[in-house]
Amino acid sequence: MTASATSDRSFSDIATHWAKDCILALAQRNIVNGYPDGTFRPNLSLTRAEFAALMYAAFPNAPAQRPPVSFPDVPSSHWAFQAIQWGYTRGFFSGFPEGTFQPNRPISRLQAVLVLVSTQSVDNAANPDEQLRLFFTDAGQIPDWARRAVSDAIVANIIVNHPEVRQLRPNQNATRGEASALLCRTLRIPDVVPAQYATWNWGIYDLKGEVKATFPSWKGSARLMRDIQVLLVPFRLYPGNRINGDYNWETERAMTEFSNFYGLPNMQTGILDEPFAWSLLNADPVEFIMANARDRQQIYSEFLQQEAGFDASKLAFLDRGIQNSPYRNDVAAYPNRLTQRPDGTNLESLGTQVTLVGSNTVVRFSPYPALGLRPQIDGGLGFLHSDIQQACICVGSIVDGRMQAHWLGRDATRGIQHWSTTKIIPLLNVVSRANAVQPAARVRDCLVRSAGSASGYGFYNLAVDLVNYGNAIGSSNAIAAMFKQFSTPAELDGWLKQTTGNFNIEFRGRYGEAPFIQSPNLYHQPSRSILLNSSSPSHTGNNFISAYDLTRIITILGWHHHLAPGARFPSAQWDSLETVVRAMGVDTARYIDVALDRLGLNTVIESPVIISKLGFGRSGVRNRTEISYVALVQFTDTRPRRQGKPAIQYTIALTLLGARGLNDGNEEARQLDARIAAEVTEIIRRIVSRELA
Repeated sequence: MTASATSDRSFSDIATHWAKDCILALAQRNIVNGYPDGTFRPNLSLTRAEFAALMYAAFPNAPAQRPPVSFPDVPSSHWAFQAIQWGYTRGFFSGFPEGTFQPNRPISRLQAVLVLVSTQSVDNAANPDEQLRLFFTDAGQIPDWARRAVSDAIVANIIVNHPEVRQLRPNQNATRGEASALLCRTLRIPDVVPAQYATWNWGIYDLKGEVKATFPSWKGSARLMRDIQVLLVPFRLYPGNRINGDYNWETERAMTEFSNFYGLPNMQTGILDEPFAWSLLNADPVEFIMANARDRQQIYSEFLQQEAGFDASKLAFLDRGIQNSPYRNDVAAYPNRLTQRPDGTNLESLGTQVTLVGSNTVVRFSPYPALGLRPQIDGGLGFLHSDIQQACICVGSIVDGRMQAHWLGRDATRGIQHWSTTKIIPLLNVVSRANAVQPAARVRDCLVRSAGSASGYGFYNLAVDLVNYGNAIGSSNAIAAMFKQFSTPAELDGWLKQTTGNFNIEFRGRYGEAPFIQSPNLYHQPSRSILLNSSSPSHTGNNFISAYDLTRIITILGWHHHLAPGARFPSAQWDSLETVVRAMGVDTARYIDVALDRLGLNTVIESPVIISKLGFGRSGVRNRTEISYVALVQFTDTRPRRQGKPAIQYTIALTLLGARGLNDGNEEARQLDARIAAEVTEIIRRIVSRELA
């Protein structure tokens, strides 16, 4: 029951005053008195003498700390002589340098707080400046000598600020009403200070048991609001550069979205309690972000906005470049990471089957096929946007040291132009042929030279130029055409068909430029031997292969260590294949980067591997822009470790061919670049969410 309901004392001028209940609570305890005319005058400034009398009445049992002293302006006949002497000996008050007390001088709000906090035992390890900035917008007005004590007062929960709880107004005179409210907080008199005007030194970990923060107190709970803001940043609900402890519209919106998603009633009840705190501390931000990424149109719109200022000559994602990738320093580790196998204790794979969320469909993984055999390719890609003309996805799972896989496709096996993605095929063919000649020879130790020349270009450097269009040595088209020169059209075409088992394709064409070296040889420097020569064949015809072929090729490369010998590239050794892996790690297109970031997975994964190859062009015959993208991504999802379970390894290969025709090459390119990014994001989201496998 509040003091206003039980006191038999009242004052004629406090009926609508914000500190009414505080004043009545103190009056009931004979700590404050009014004036003879029945008023309290709550807005009147309080003098030092009056505040000394207030302290004398409130803390009569405070022990003496020092001997008394005589103030010339406080004679024994002064009405507050006893209270002032008492307050001085208790250490609550001191005089001024000239030896006076100045009893009639108004006491400032800062001085009142300092006197009151001296009655408290406070364990405050916080940084005072940081804490003051957090709670008060006018913290700069607090003098240096008083900052620690005011910080202590925050911890002691004694500060009351009216009308704006985040403004201390330290230099303003304290009113009788304000002093009453400060004193009620110091004396721990419950339910009398309006919660919206009090500071509340709660943090998110303090919300336990019966400790609850009601809505009126939120604006004064700067530490709690800061904790909430910090915890909502990983959910992408609150901007990390605006953490300020202020309960503002951004904080309210973020708390509402979080509560609605997890079915919490707190924003309706206006009470933050232990279940709310537990949910915020234990919820998975990635789960939240991925669930909110189901709106693919919204994701596409976000990506399209990032295309502003770009055109077909340079696109936001297709031309982002390895130098702007957060994984640029991981590339050297890719070959080793691709050897990693789940041990079932610290790391596990998807197993032999997955039950899809939402449909209870059981997807079973099958052994990876031997060379020349085509796997069963299921449907299930109807969710892809209509701009995706052809697609193939292969989800891998390492079981007992061998790769098992599930293949999905959309028009996946029909031969069609896939632009520059096909350039990895002659590169890998050269590796196979070179290791057939000398298995121990590593292609990174090889030069590609003109016949009869003593100098040449490093295989790895050429492969990098082929993949990322760096033009450090030559153009990607010319280098790719050069690698084709090591085989006849029939040999290369046959090698590809015998590898993938897809015989409805043709791989005999060139890349629009003459070979960088017309008659190259592959020279192994350590052994001083030529591993391969070229007969300078003329490659004419079409490069019509399928999304399946590209997906099969990149999985044979990336999963080499987990495939049976009969499923690997013939004769190719890992010491040479790893060179291609590292080269494909520097692809200029960064769709996987974008997807991992947008889904929040970038914050929880370990050991990422991203190898890819881009194809891009505008077909005059088909009057449209086309993008082909083949990639293999592998990463460890560490989130299960929070529940004491093994982390999960995901390894996924995909090929997408998208097309967009608008009779405007620049707009086609922008829209298609955003679309490929959105579809790659959706594919990874579905696989990690177990909606696709």
